[in-house]
Amino acid sequence: MNNKSLNRYIIVSAIAGLLMLGQAWGAQKKGPVKVFILAGQSNMDGQAEARTIDFLGEDKDPARAALLKTFKPDGKTLVMRDDVWITSGGGFGLGEYEKFSVYGNLCPGHGGRASRKPDCYSRLGSKIGPEYAFGYYMGEALDQQILLIKYGPGGQSLGVNFRPPSAGIPVGAKLEDVGGQYRLLVGYVRDTLDNLKKHWPTYDEKAGYEIVGFVWFQGYNDKGNKEYAKELACLINDLRKEFKAPDMKAVIGVIGVNGVKNEIGTMKDLRDAQRSINTMPEFKGNAKAIESAPLLHPDIVAIKTAGWLNMDRDLKKNPITSEEDAMLKRATSNFGFHYFGEGRFFILLGKAFADTMLDLLGMETKVVVPRLNTFAPPIVQSNPGKPVEKK
Repeated sequence: MNNKSLNRYIIVSAIAGLLMLGQAWGAQKKGPVKVFILAGQSNMDGQAEARTIDFLGEDKDPARAALLKTFKPDGKTLVMRDDVWITSGGGFGLGEYEKFSVYGNLCPGHGGRASRKPDCYSRLGSKIGPEYAFGYYMGEALDQQILLIKYGPGGQSLGVNFRPPSAGIPVGAKLEDVGGQYRLLVGYVRDTLDNLKKHWPTYDEKAGYEIVGFVWFQGYNDKGNKEYAKELACLINDLRKEFKAPDMKAVIGVIGVNGVKNEIGTMKDLRDAQRSINTMPEFKGNAKAIESAPLLHPDIVAIKTAGWLNMDRDLKKNPITSEEDAMLKRATSNFGFHYFGEGRFFILLGKAFADTMLDLLGMETKVVVPRLNTFAPPIVQSNPGKPVEKK
C-alpha cells in the first residue's frame, strides 16, 4: 500500500469510526463540558502525515515506543474518542467559521489540510497536530465531556497578527493593521460555544460548559520580535478577560524547530521570551512554558542539521545511508520548520501539553508515564553551528 492509499485508508477508517459512537467509551460523560482552546500558527495546525505516527513504535525509549499501542490498539487503525469533541478551522473571515471548519469527535485528520485554500478546512485531511494526543490524554483524565477548539493559521505572528489588545498599537500602525487573527480566534471560540447544540446534538444545555485551558504553540514568524514576552503575557491575560475565565490555565510550547542545539541568534531570543512566562509571578501555578525541542527524534535532527548545527557530520564525506533514507521516509513528511512533519513528535508534544495542563489543574496523579514536560532549557555552550535557519 503506497503512502497516498494509506493516508486515505486512515482517514476513511476514522470517519467510519465516528459513525459508531459509544463503541469505545460508552455513553457521553456528564457535567459541564470542559473547553480547551488550542491556538498558534502552522505547527499548532500540525503538518505531520498520520502515517508517520507509526515511527513512534521505533523510539529508543521503550516507554515512549509503547505509546503507539495507545493510539493503534489493534495495530492497524488509529483510535478516536466520542468523549472528546473537536472543531478545527483556518483561513476564514469573520462570520464564516462554519463554512471553513470541521466539527466532530476526536480523530486523526484535524491537522493541516491538503491545500492552502480555506475551503479545505471544511473536511478532514490526512495530518495531525498536537490536538490528537492532547485530546486523548485529557479524555482519559477528566470525568466530563471535553471540547477542543483549535485555530492554527499558517505564517502568523504574535507581534502583528495575533497581537492582543492590551499590547497596544505599534507606533505608525493602525488598529486594523494588527490583531486580525486575535479577533478571528475570539470570534471562532464564541461562535463555536454559541452553537454547541447545533454541532453536537447531545450537548446538555443545562449542564453548560466551562473554559478550562489554553494551549499556545507558535513563534516562527516572531524571530526578531523584542516585545514577544510582553505580548505573550498580554495574550494570556486578554483571553482570560475576553471569555470571563480568570482561572483558565495556559500552556506554552517553547518553539523547538531544528532541535536543542538551535539556541542561537533570534531563535534563542524567541525561546527565552517564551520561557519567561515561568519567571513572571502573576503566572505562577496557572501558566507554564515547556520545552518541545527535546521531543524531536535525535537521529532525524542530526541528519537534517548536518553541516550547520550538527558539525560532526559532513554529508558530502559521509552521505545519508540507505537505512537512514528509509527511516526518514517512514518518520518524516515535511520541512524542518514544521518539525519535519514527524507524527511521533506531535504525539509526544500533545501528551506533554496534556501532562502540563493536568499539573496546572492539580491532577498530577492522572499523568500517564512517561512524563514528557520536565525538560530543562538546554545549557548553551560554544556552538559551532551557523546562525541561519534551514528548511
